[in-house]
Amino acid sequence: MAENQMTKAPDFRSIVQKTADAYIPLVEKQLSGNGTKPDTYQCQCMSNALVVMNDVAIEAGVKSLEVFPKTEIMEILQQVATLRLNAFSQPRECYFQTRKKKLSDGSWGQSIEMGIEGDGNDAILRNFGHGVAEVYPYWAVREDDEFSYPSYYGVDVKPPCWTPGGKGKFARVVYPIRFKDGTVRYFISERSDVRANLVAHINNNMMNETFGFAENRYKATLEQKHQIDARKSELKALMDGKDIDDILDIPELQPYISPAWREGSRERMILRKMRNNAVKPIPKDFANGLALSMYNNSMQAEETGANPIDAEFREVPEMVALPSTSTSQHGTSGTKPIPEEAVTNAQTVQHAETPEKSAAVPF
Repeated sequence: MAENQMTKAPDFRSIVQKTADAYIPLVEKQLSGNGTKPDTYQCQCMSNALVVMNDVAIEAGVKSLEVFPKTEIMEILQQVATLRLNAFSQPRECYFQTRKKKLSDGSWGQSIEMGIEGDGNDAILRNFGHGVAEVYPYWAVREDDEFSYPSYYGVDVKPPCWTPGGKGKFARVVYPIRFKDGTVRYFISERSDVRANLVAHINNNMMNETFGFAENRYKATLEQKHQIDARKSELKALMDGKDIDDILDIPELQPYISPAWREGSRERMILRKMRNNAVKPIPKDFANGLALSMYNNSMQAEETGANPIDAEFREVPEMVALPSTSTSQHGTSGTKPIPEEAVTNAQTVQHAETPEKSAAVPF
């Protein structure tokens, strides 16, 4: 008697679809366990993140998402869902990058990371900002623009004034934000403040550098460590007394500065850092410990690992909010991750008036 044979139906799902079907229900279950049942938009944020991560992986020469550690994919999905960051938004709210990392067995493997863009911080501020009623389009003030700082008259404040000119480097960013008590505060971040971000970026990229004195810093002898430290001190001394543009042009420091800081994308990176610096001091209210943990992890990655020199960083042009006319305007539009298995200060003033809105166009 012939035996019945069952033929398994072919699976025509793409890698992204298979990954989504495997991971998204797990993330939904974990978020629900922390008291936050994901809504339709949060699920869409996770699906969109997987599509973009897969594209970034292919562009970096990686076969697919399957090569990345499961914990990294899970944590990124938790981040975009909890913080409500949409990878398909334009301007971008988040970005992804791949880089090589050394595994426990001594071999090298691929890693993927997520970072928050300026518009991502705006979205987080709208959703989680303490007492925030509305986040108005930021002002991207250039060097040749007419700009006056706020003035104080006792307890009264005269708001800043900006007349765009459209020429020169970005000098500062101003965020007009209306709070629920009716006041409007202006959060200002200067170009000079970004120097601290750049210095931290360079120091982070020099952390494991041995300058040829040793095979790696873990195998260096005491004498070699002194030589390495001396060389690092020499390089750091080159930055003393110099502004951000001078530091970016120092030849000896070029190996420790990622391409995103260089010519062509320099101004976009500086603008992005100013935007981040401006909104960081604003208190955030998160619904649970998981949301707070995901936010802290994202901020830590941005500060210590953003655009590392060994990363495959996909640079995509950003949309920058600027006015549509040349007239003066007051606006432009606690749980731990699943275990592995396989700022600078901003200046603030407040005013009781609401700034006008204007359209945002790319620079």
